Amino acid sequence: MKVLVPIYILESSEDSAHLAAKKGLPYAFASHFASTHLFSAIEIYREEFKTTSSFKKTYTMAEANVVVADTDEEAERIHTTLIKMFYGALTGNGHPLHPPTDMTDELRTAVQHQSLKQMLKYSFVDNKESVKRQVKEFLDSTNIDEIIMVSTIYALDDRIKSTRLFAEIMNEINDEDR
Repeated sequence: MKVLVPIYILESSEDSAHLAAKKGLPYAFASHFASTHLFSAIEIYREEFKTTSSFKKTYTMAEANVVVADTDEEAERIHTTLIKMFYGALTGNGHPLHPPTDMTDELRTAVQHQSLKQMLKYSFVDNKESVKRQVKEFLDSTNIDEIIMVSTIYALDDRIKSTRLFAEIMNEINDEDR
């Protein structure tokens, strides 16, 4: 039996943009934590892309952190899990995911630190309408073909709800584009 598995190049810097373009493969960028080179990497990929028998044109994807909830406050609370995870990674105190908490002054200050702020740049965290607006702006500015949702959410029920709401958002955006 022959199984055809599509190959994609996923990267968090510009290096693999050259490789994906040279090989004529789809390209995904890990902008959910490595936002600084998103636009330059996509530009490199698009400029250097070589068509192949499998891919006649570029195909770009970007990852984004997504937390959609009924209210902004609920989304912010759920998002504290990711903030604490990234903060732990930056300070060398990484641990398994922590349950969400209220947004504290300490977390608000941490989020304003340049390194953490840059890592969280492409995070869409809010109610459904607000996230929809953010996603549309992101799609318009990047002109990517696909968003890869990253869902660093502690509770399974919250993750399922956020994913369902994000699917509704993407369906609405797709319907509007038709």
